[in-house]
Amino acid sequence: MISCPMPAPVLTPFMDIQVKRLLKRYFLTFTREDTCMEYFLRDVKTCDLVSLNLVLSHDRFSKGIYISKFYPQLFCQFQPRFLSAACFFLMVHHSAGVFGLADHCRISLETEEKVFADFYSRLIDFHFTISRHRPANRVCLNGFYPCLPIARKIMNDI
Repeated sequence: MISCPMPAPVLTPFMDIQVKRLLKRYFLTFTREDTCMEYFLRDVKTCDLVSLNLVLSHDRFSKGIYISKFYPQLFCQFQPRFLSAACFFLMVHHSAGVFGLADHCRISLETEEKVFADFYSRLIDFHFTISRHRPANRVCLNGFYPCLPIARKIMNDI
């Protein structure tokens, strides 16, 4: 039997560009308390806080990540298009590394149906799907973390 090696996963050109755009203007810091990590997005030039509603936790039961809060407030900034996606991408990859999670671990969250349609469904790297409908037009989402090669310097700078 002949085996063919699978190609190594790569960062999509789109996300590569958006992460670089984000990091030219902002930087992430975080605090960790046991299984919970809160991220803070700050302006590179002024160090002003742009957002603090960025909370992820390690779901030990599912061996995955639960997105508790993700409201980066980047829409209030100049030319914000796609920067929220890059922020989400960096946070998930960083927290997965800190928690020592395996490639393709589960990511879950609850959000509004419109937010799923307008944002999470477009994060193709994470393959989000609706797992459950909730009252008041809310949905529970499941996706997975794709372990992608991100420059260690970027992740170490957070």
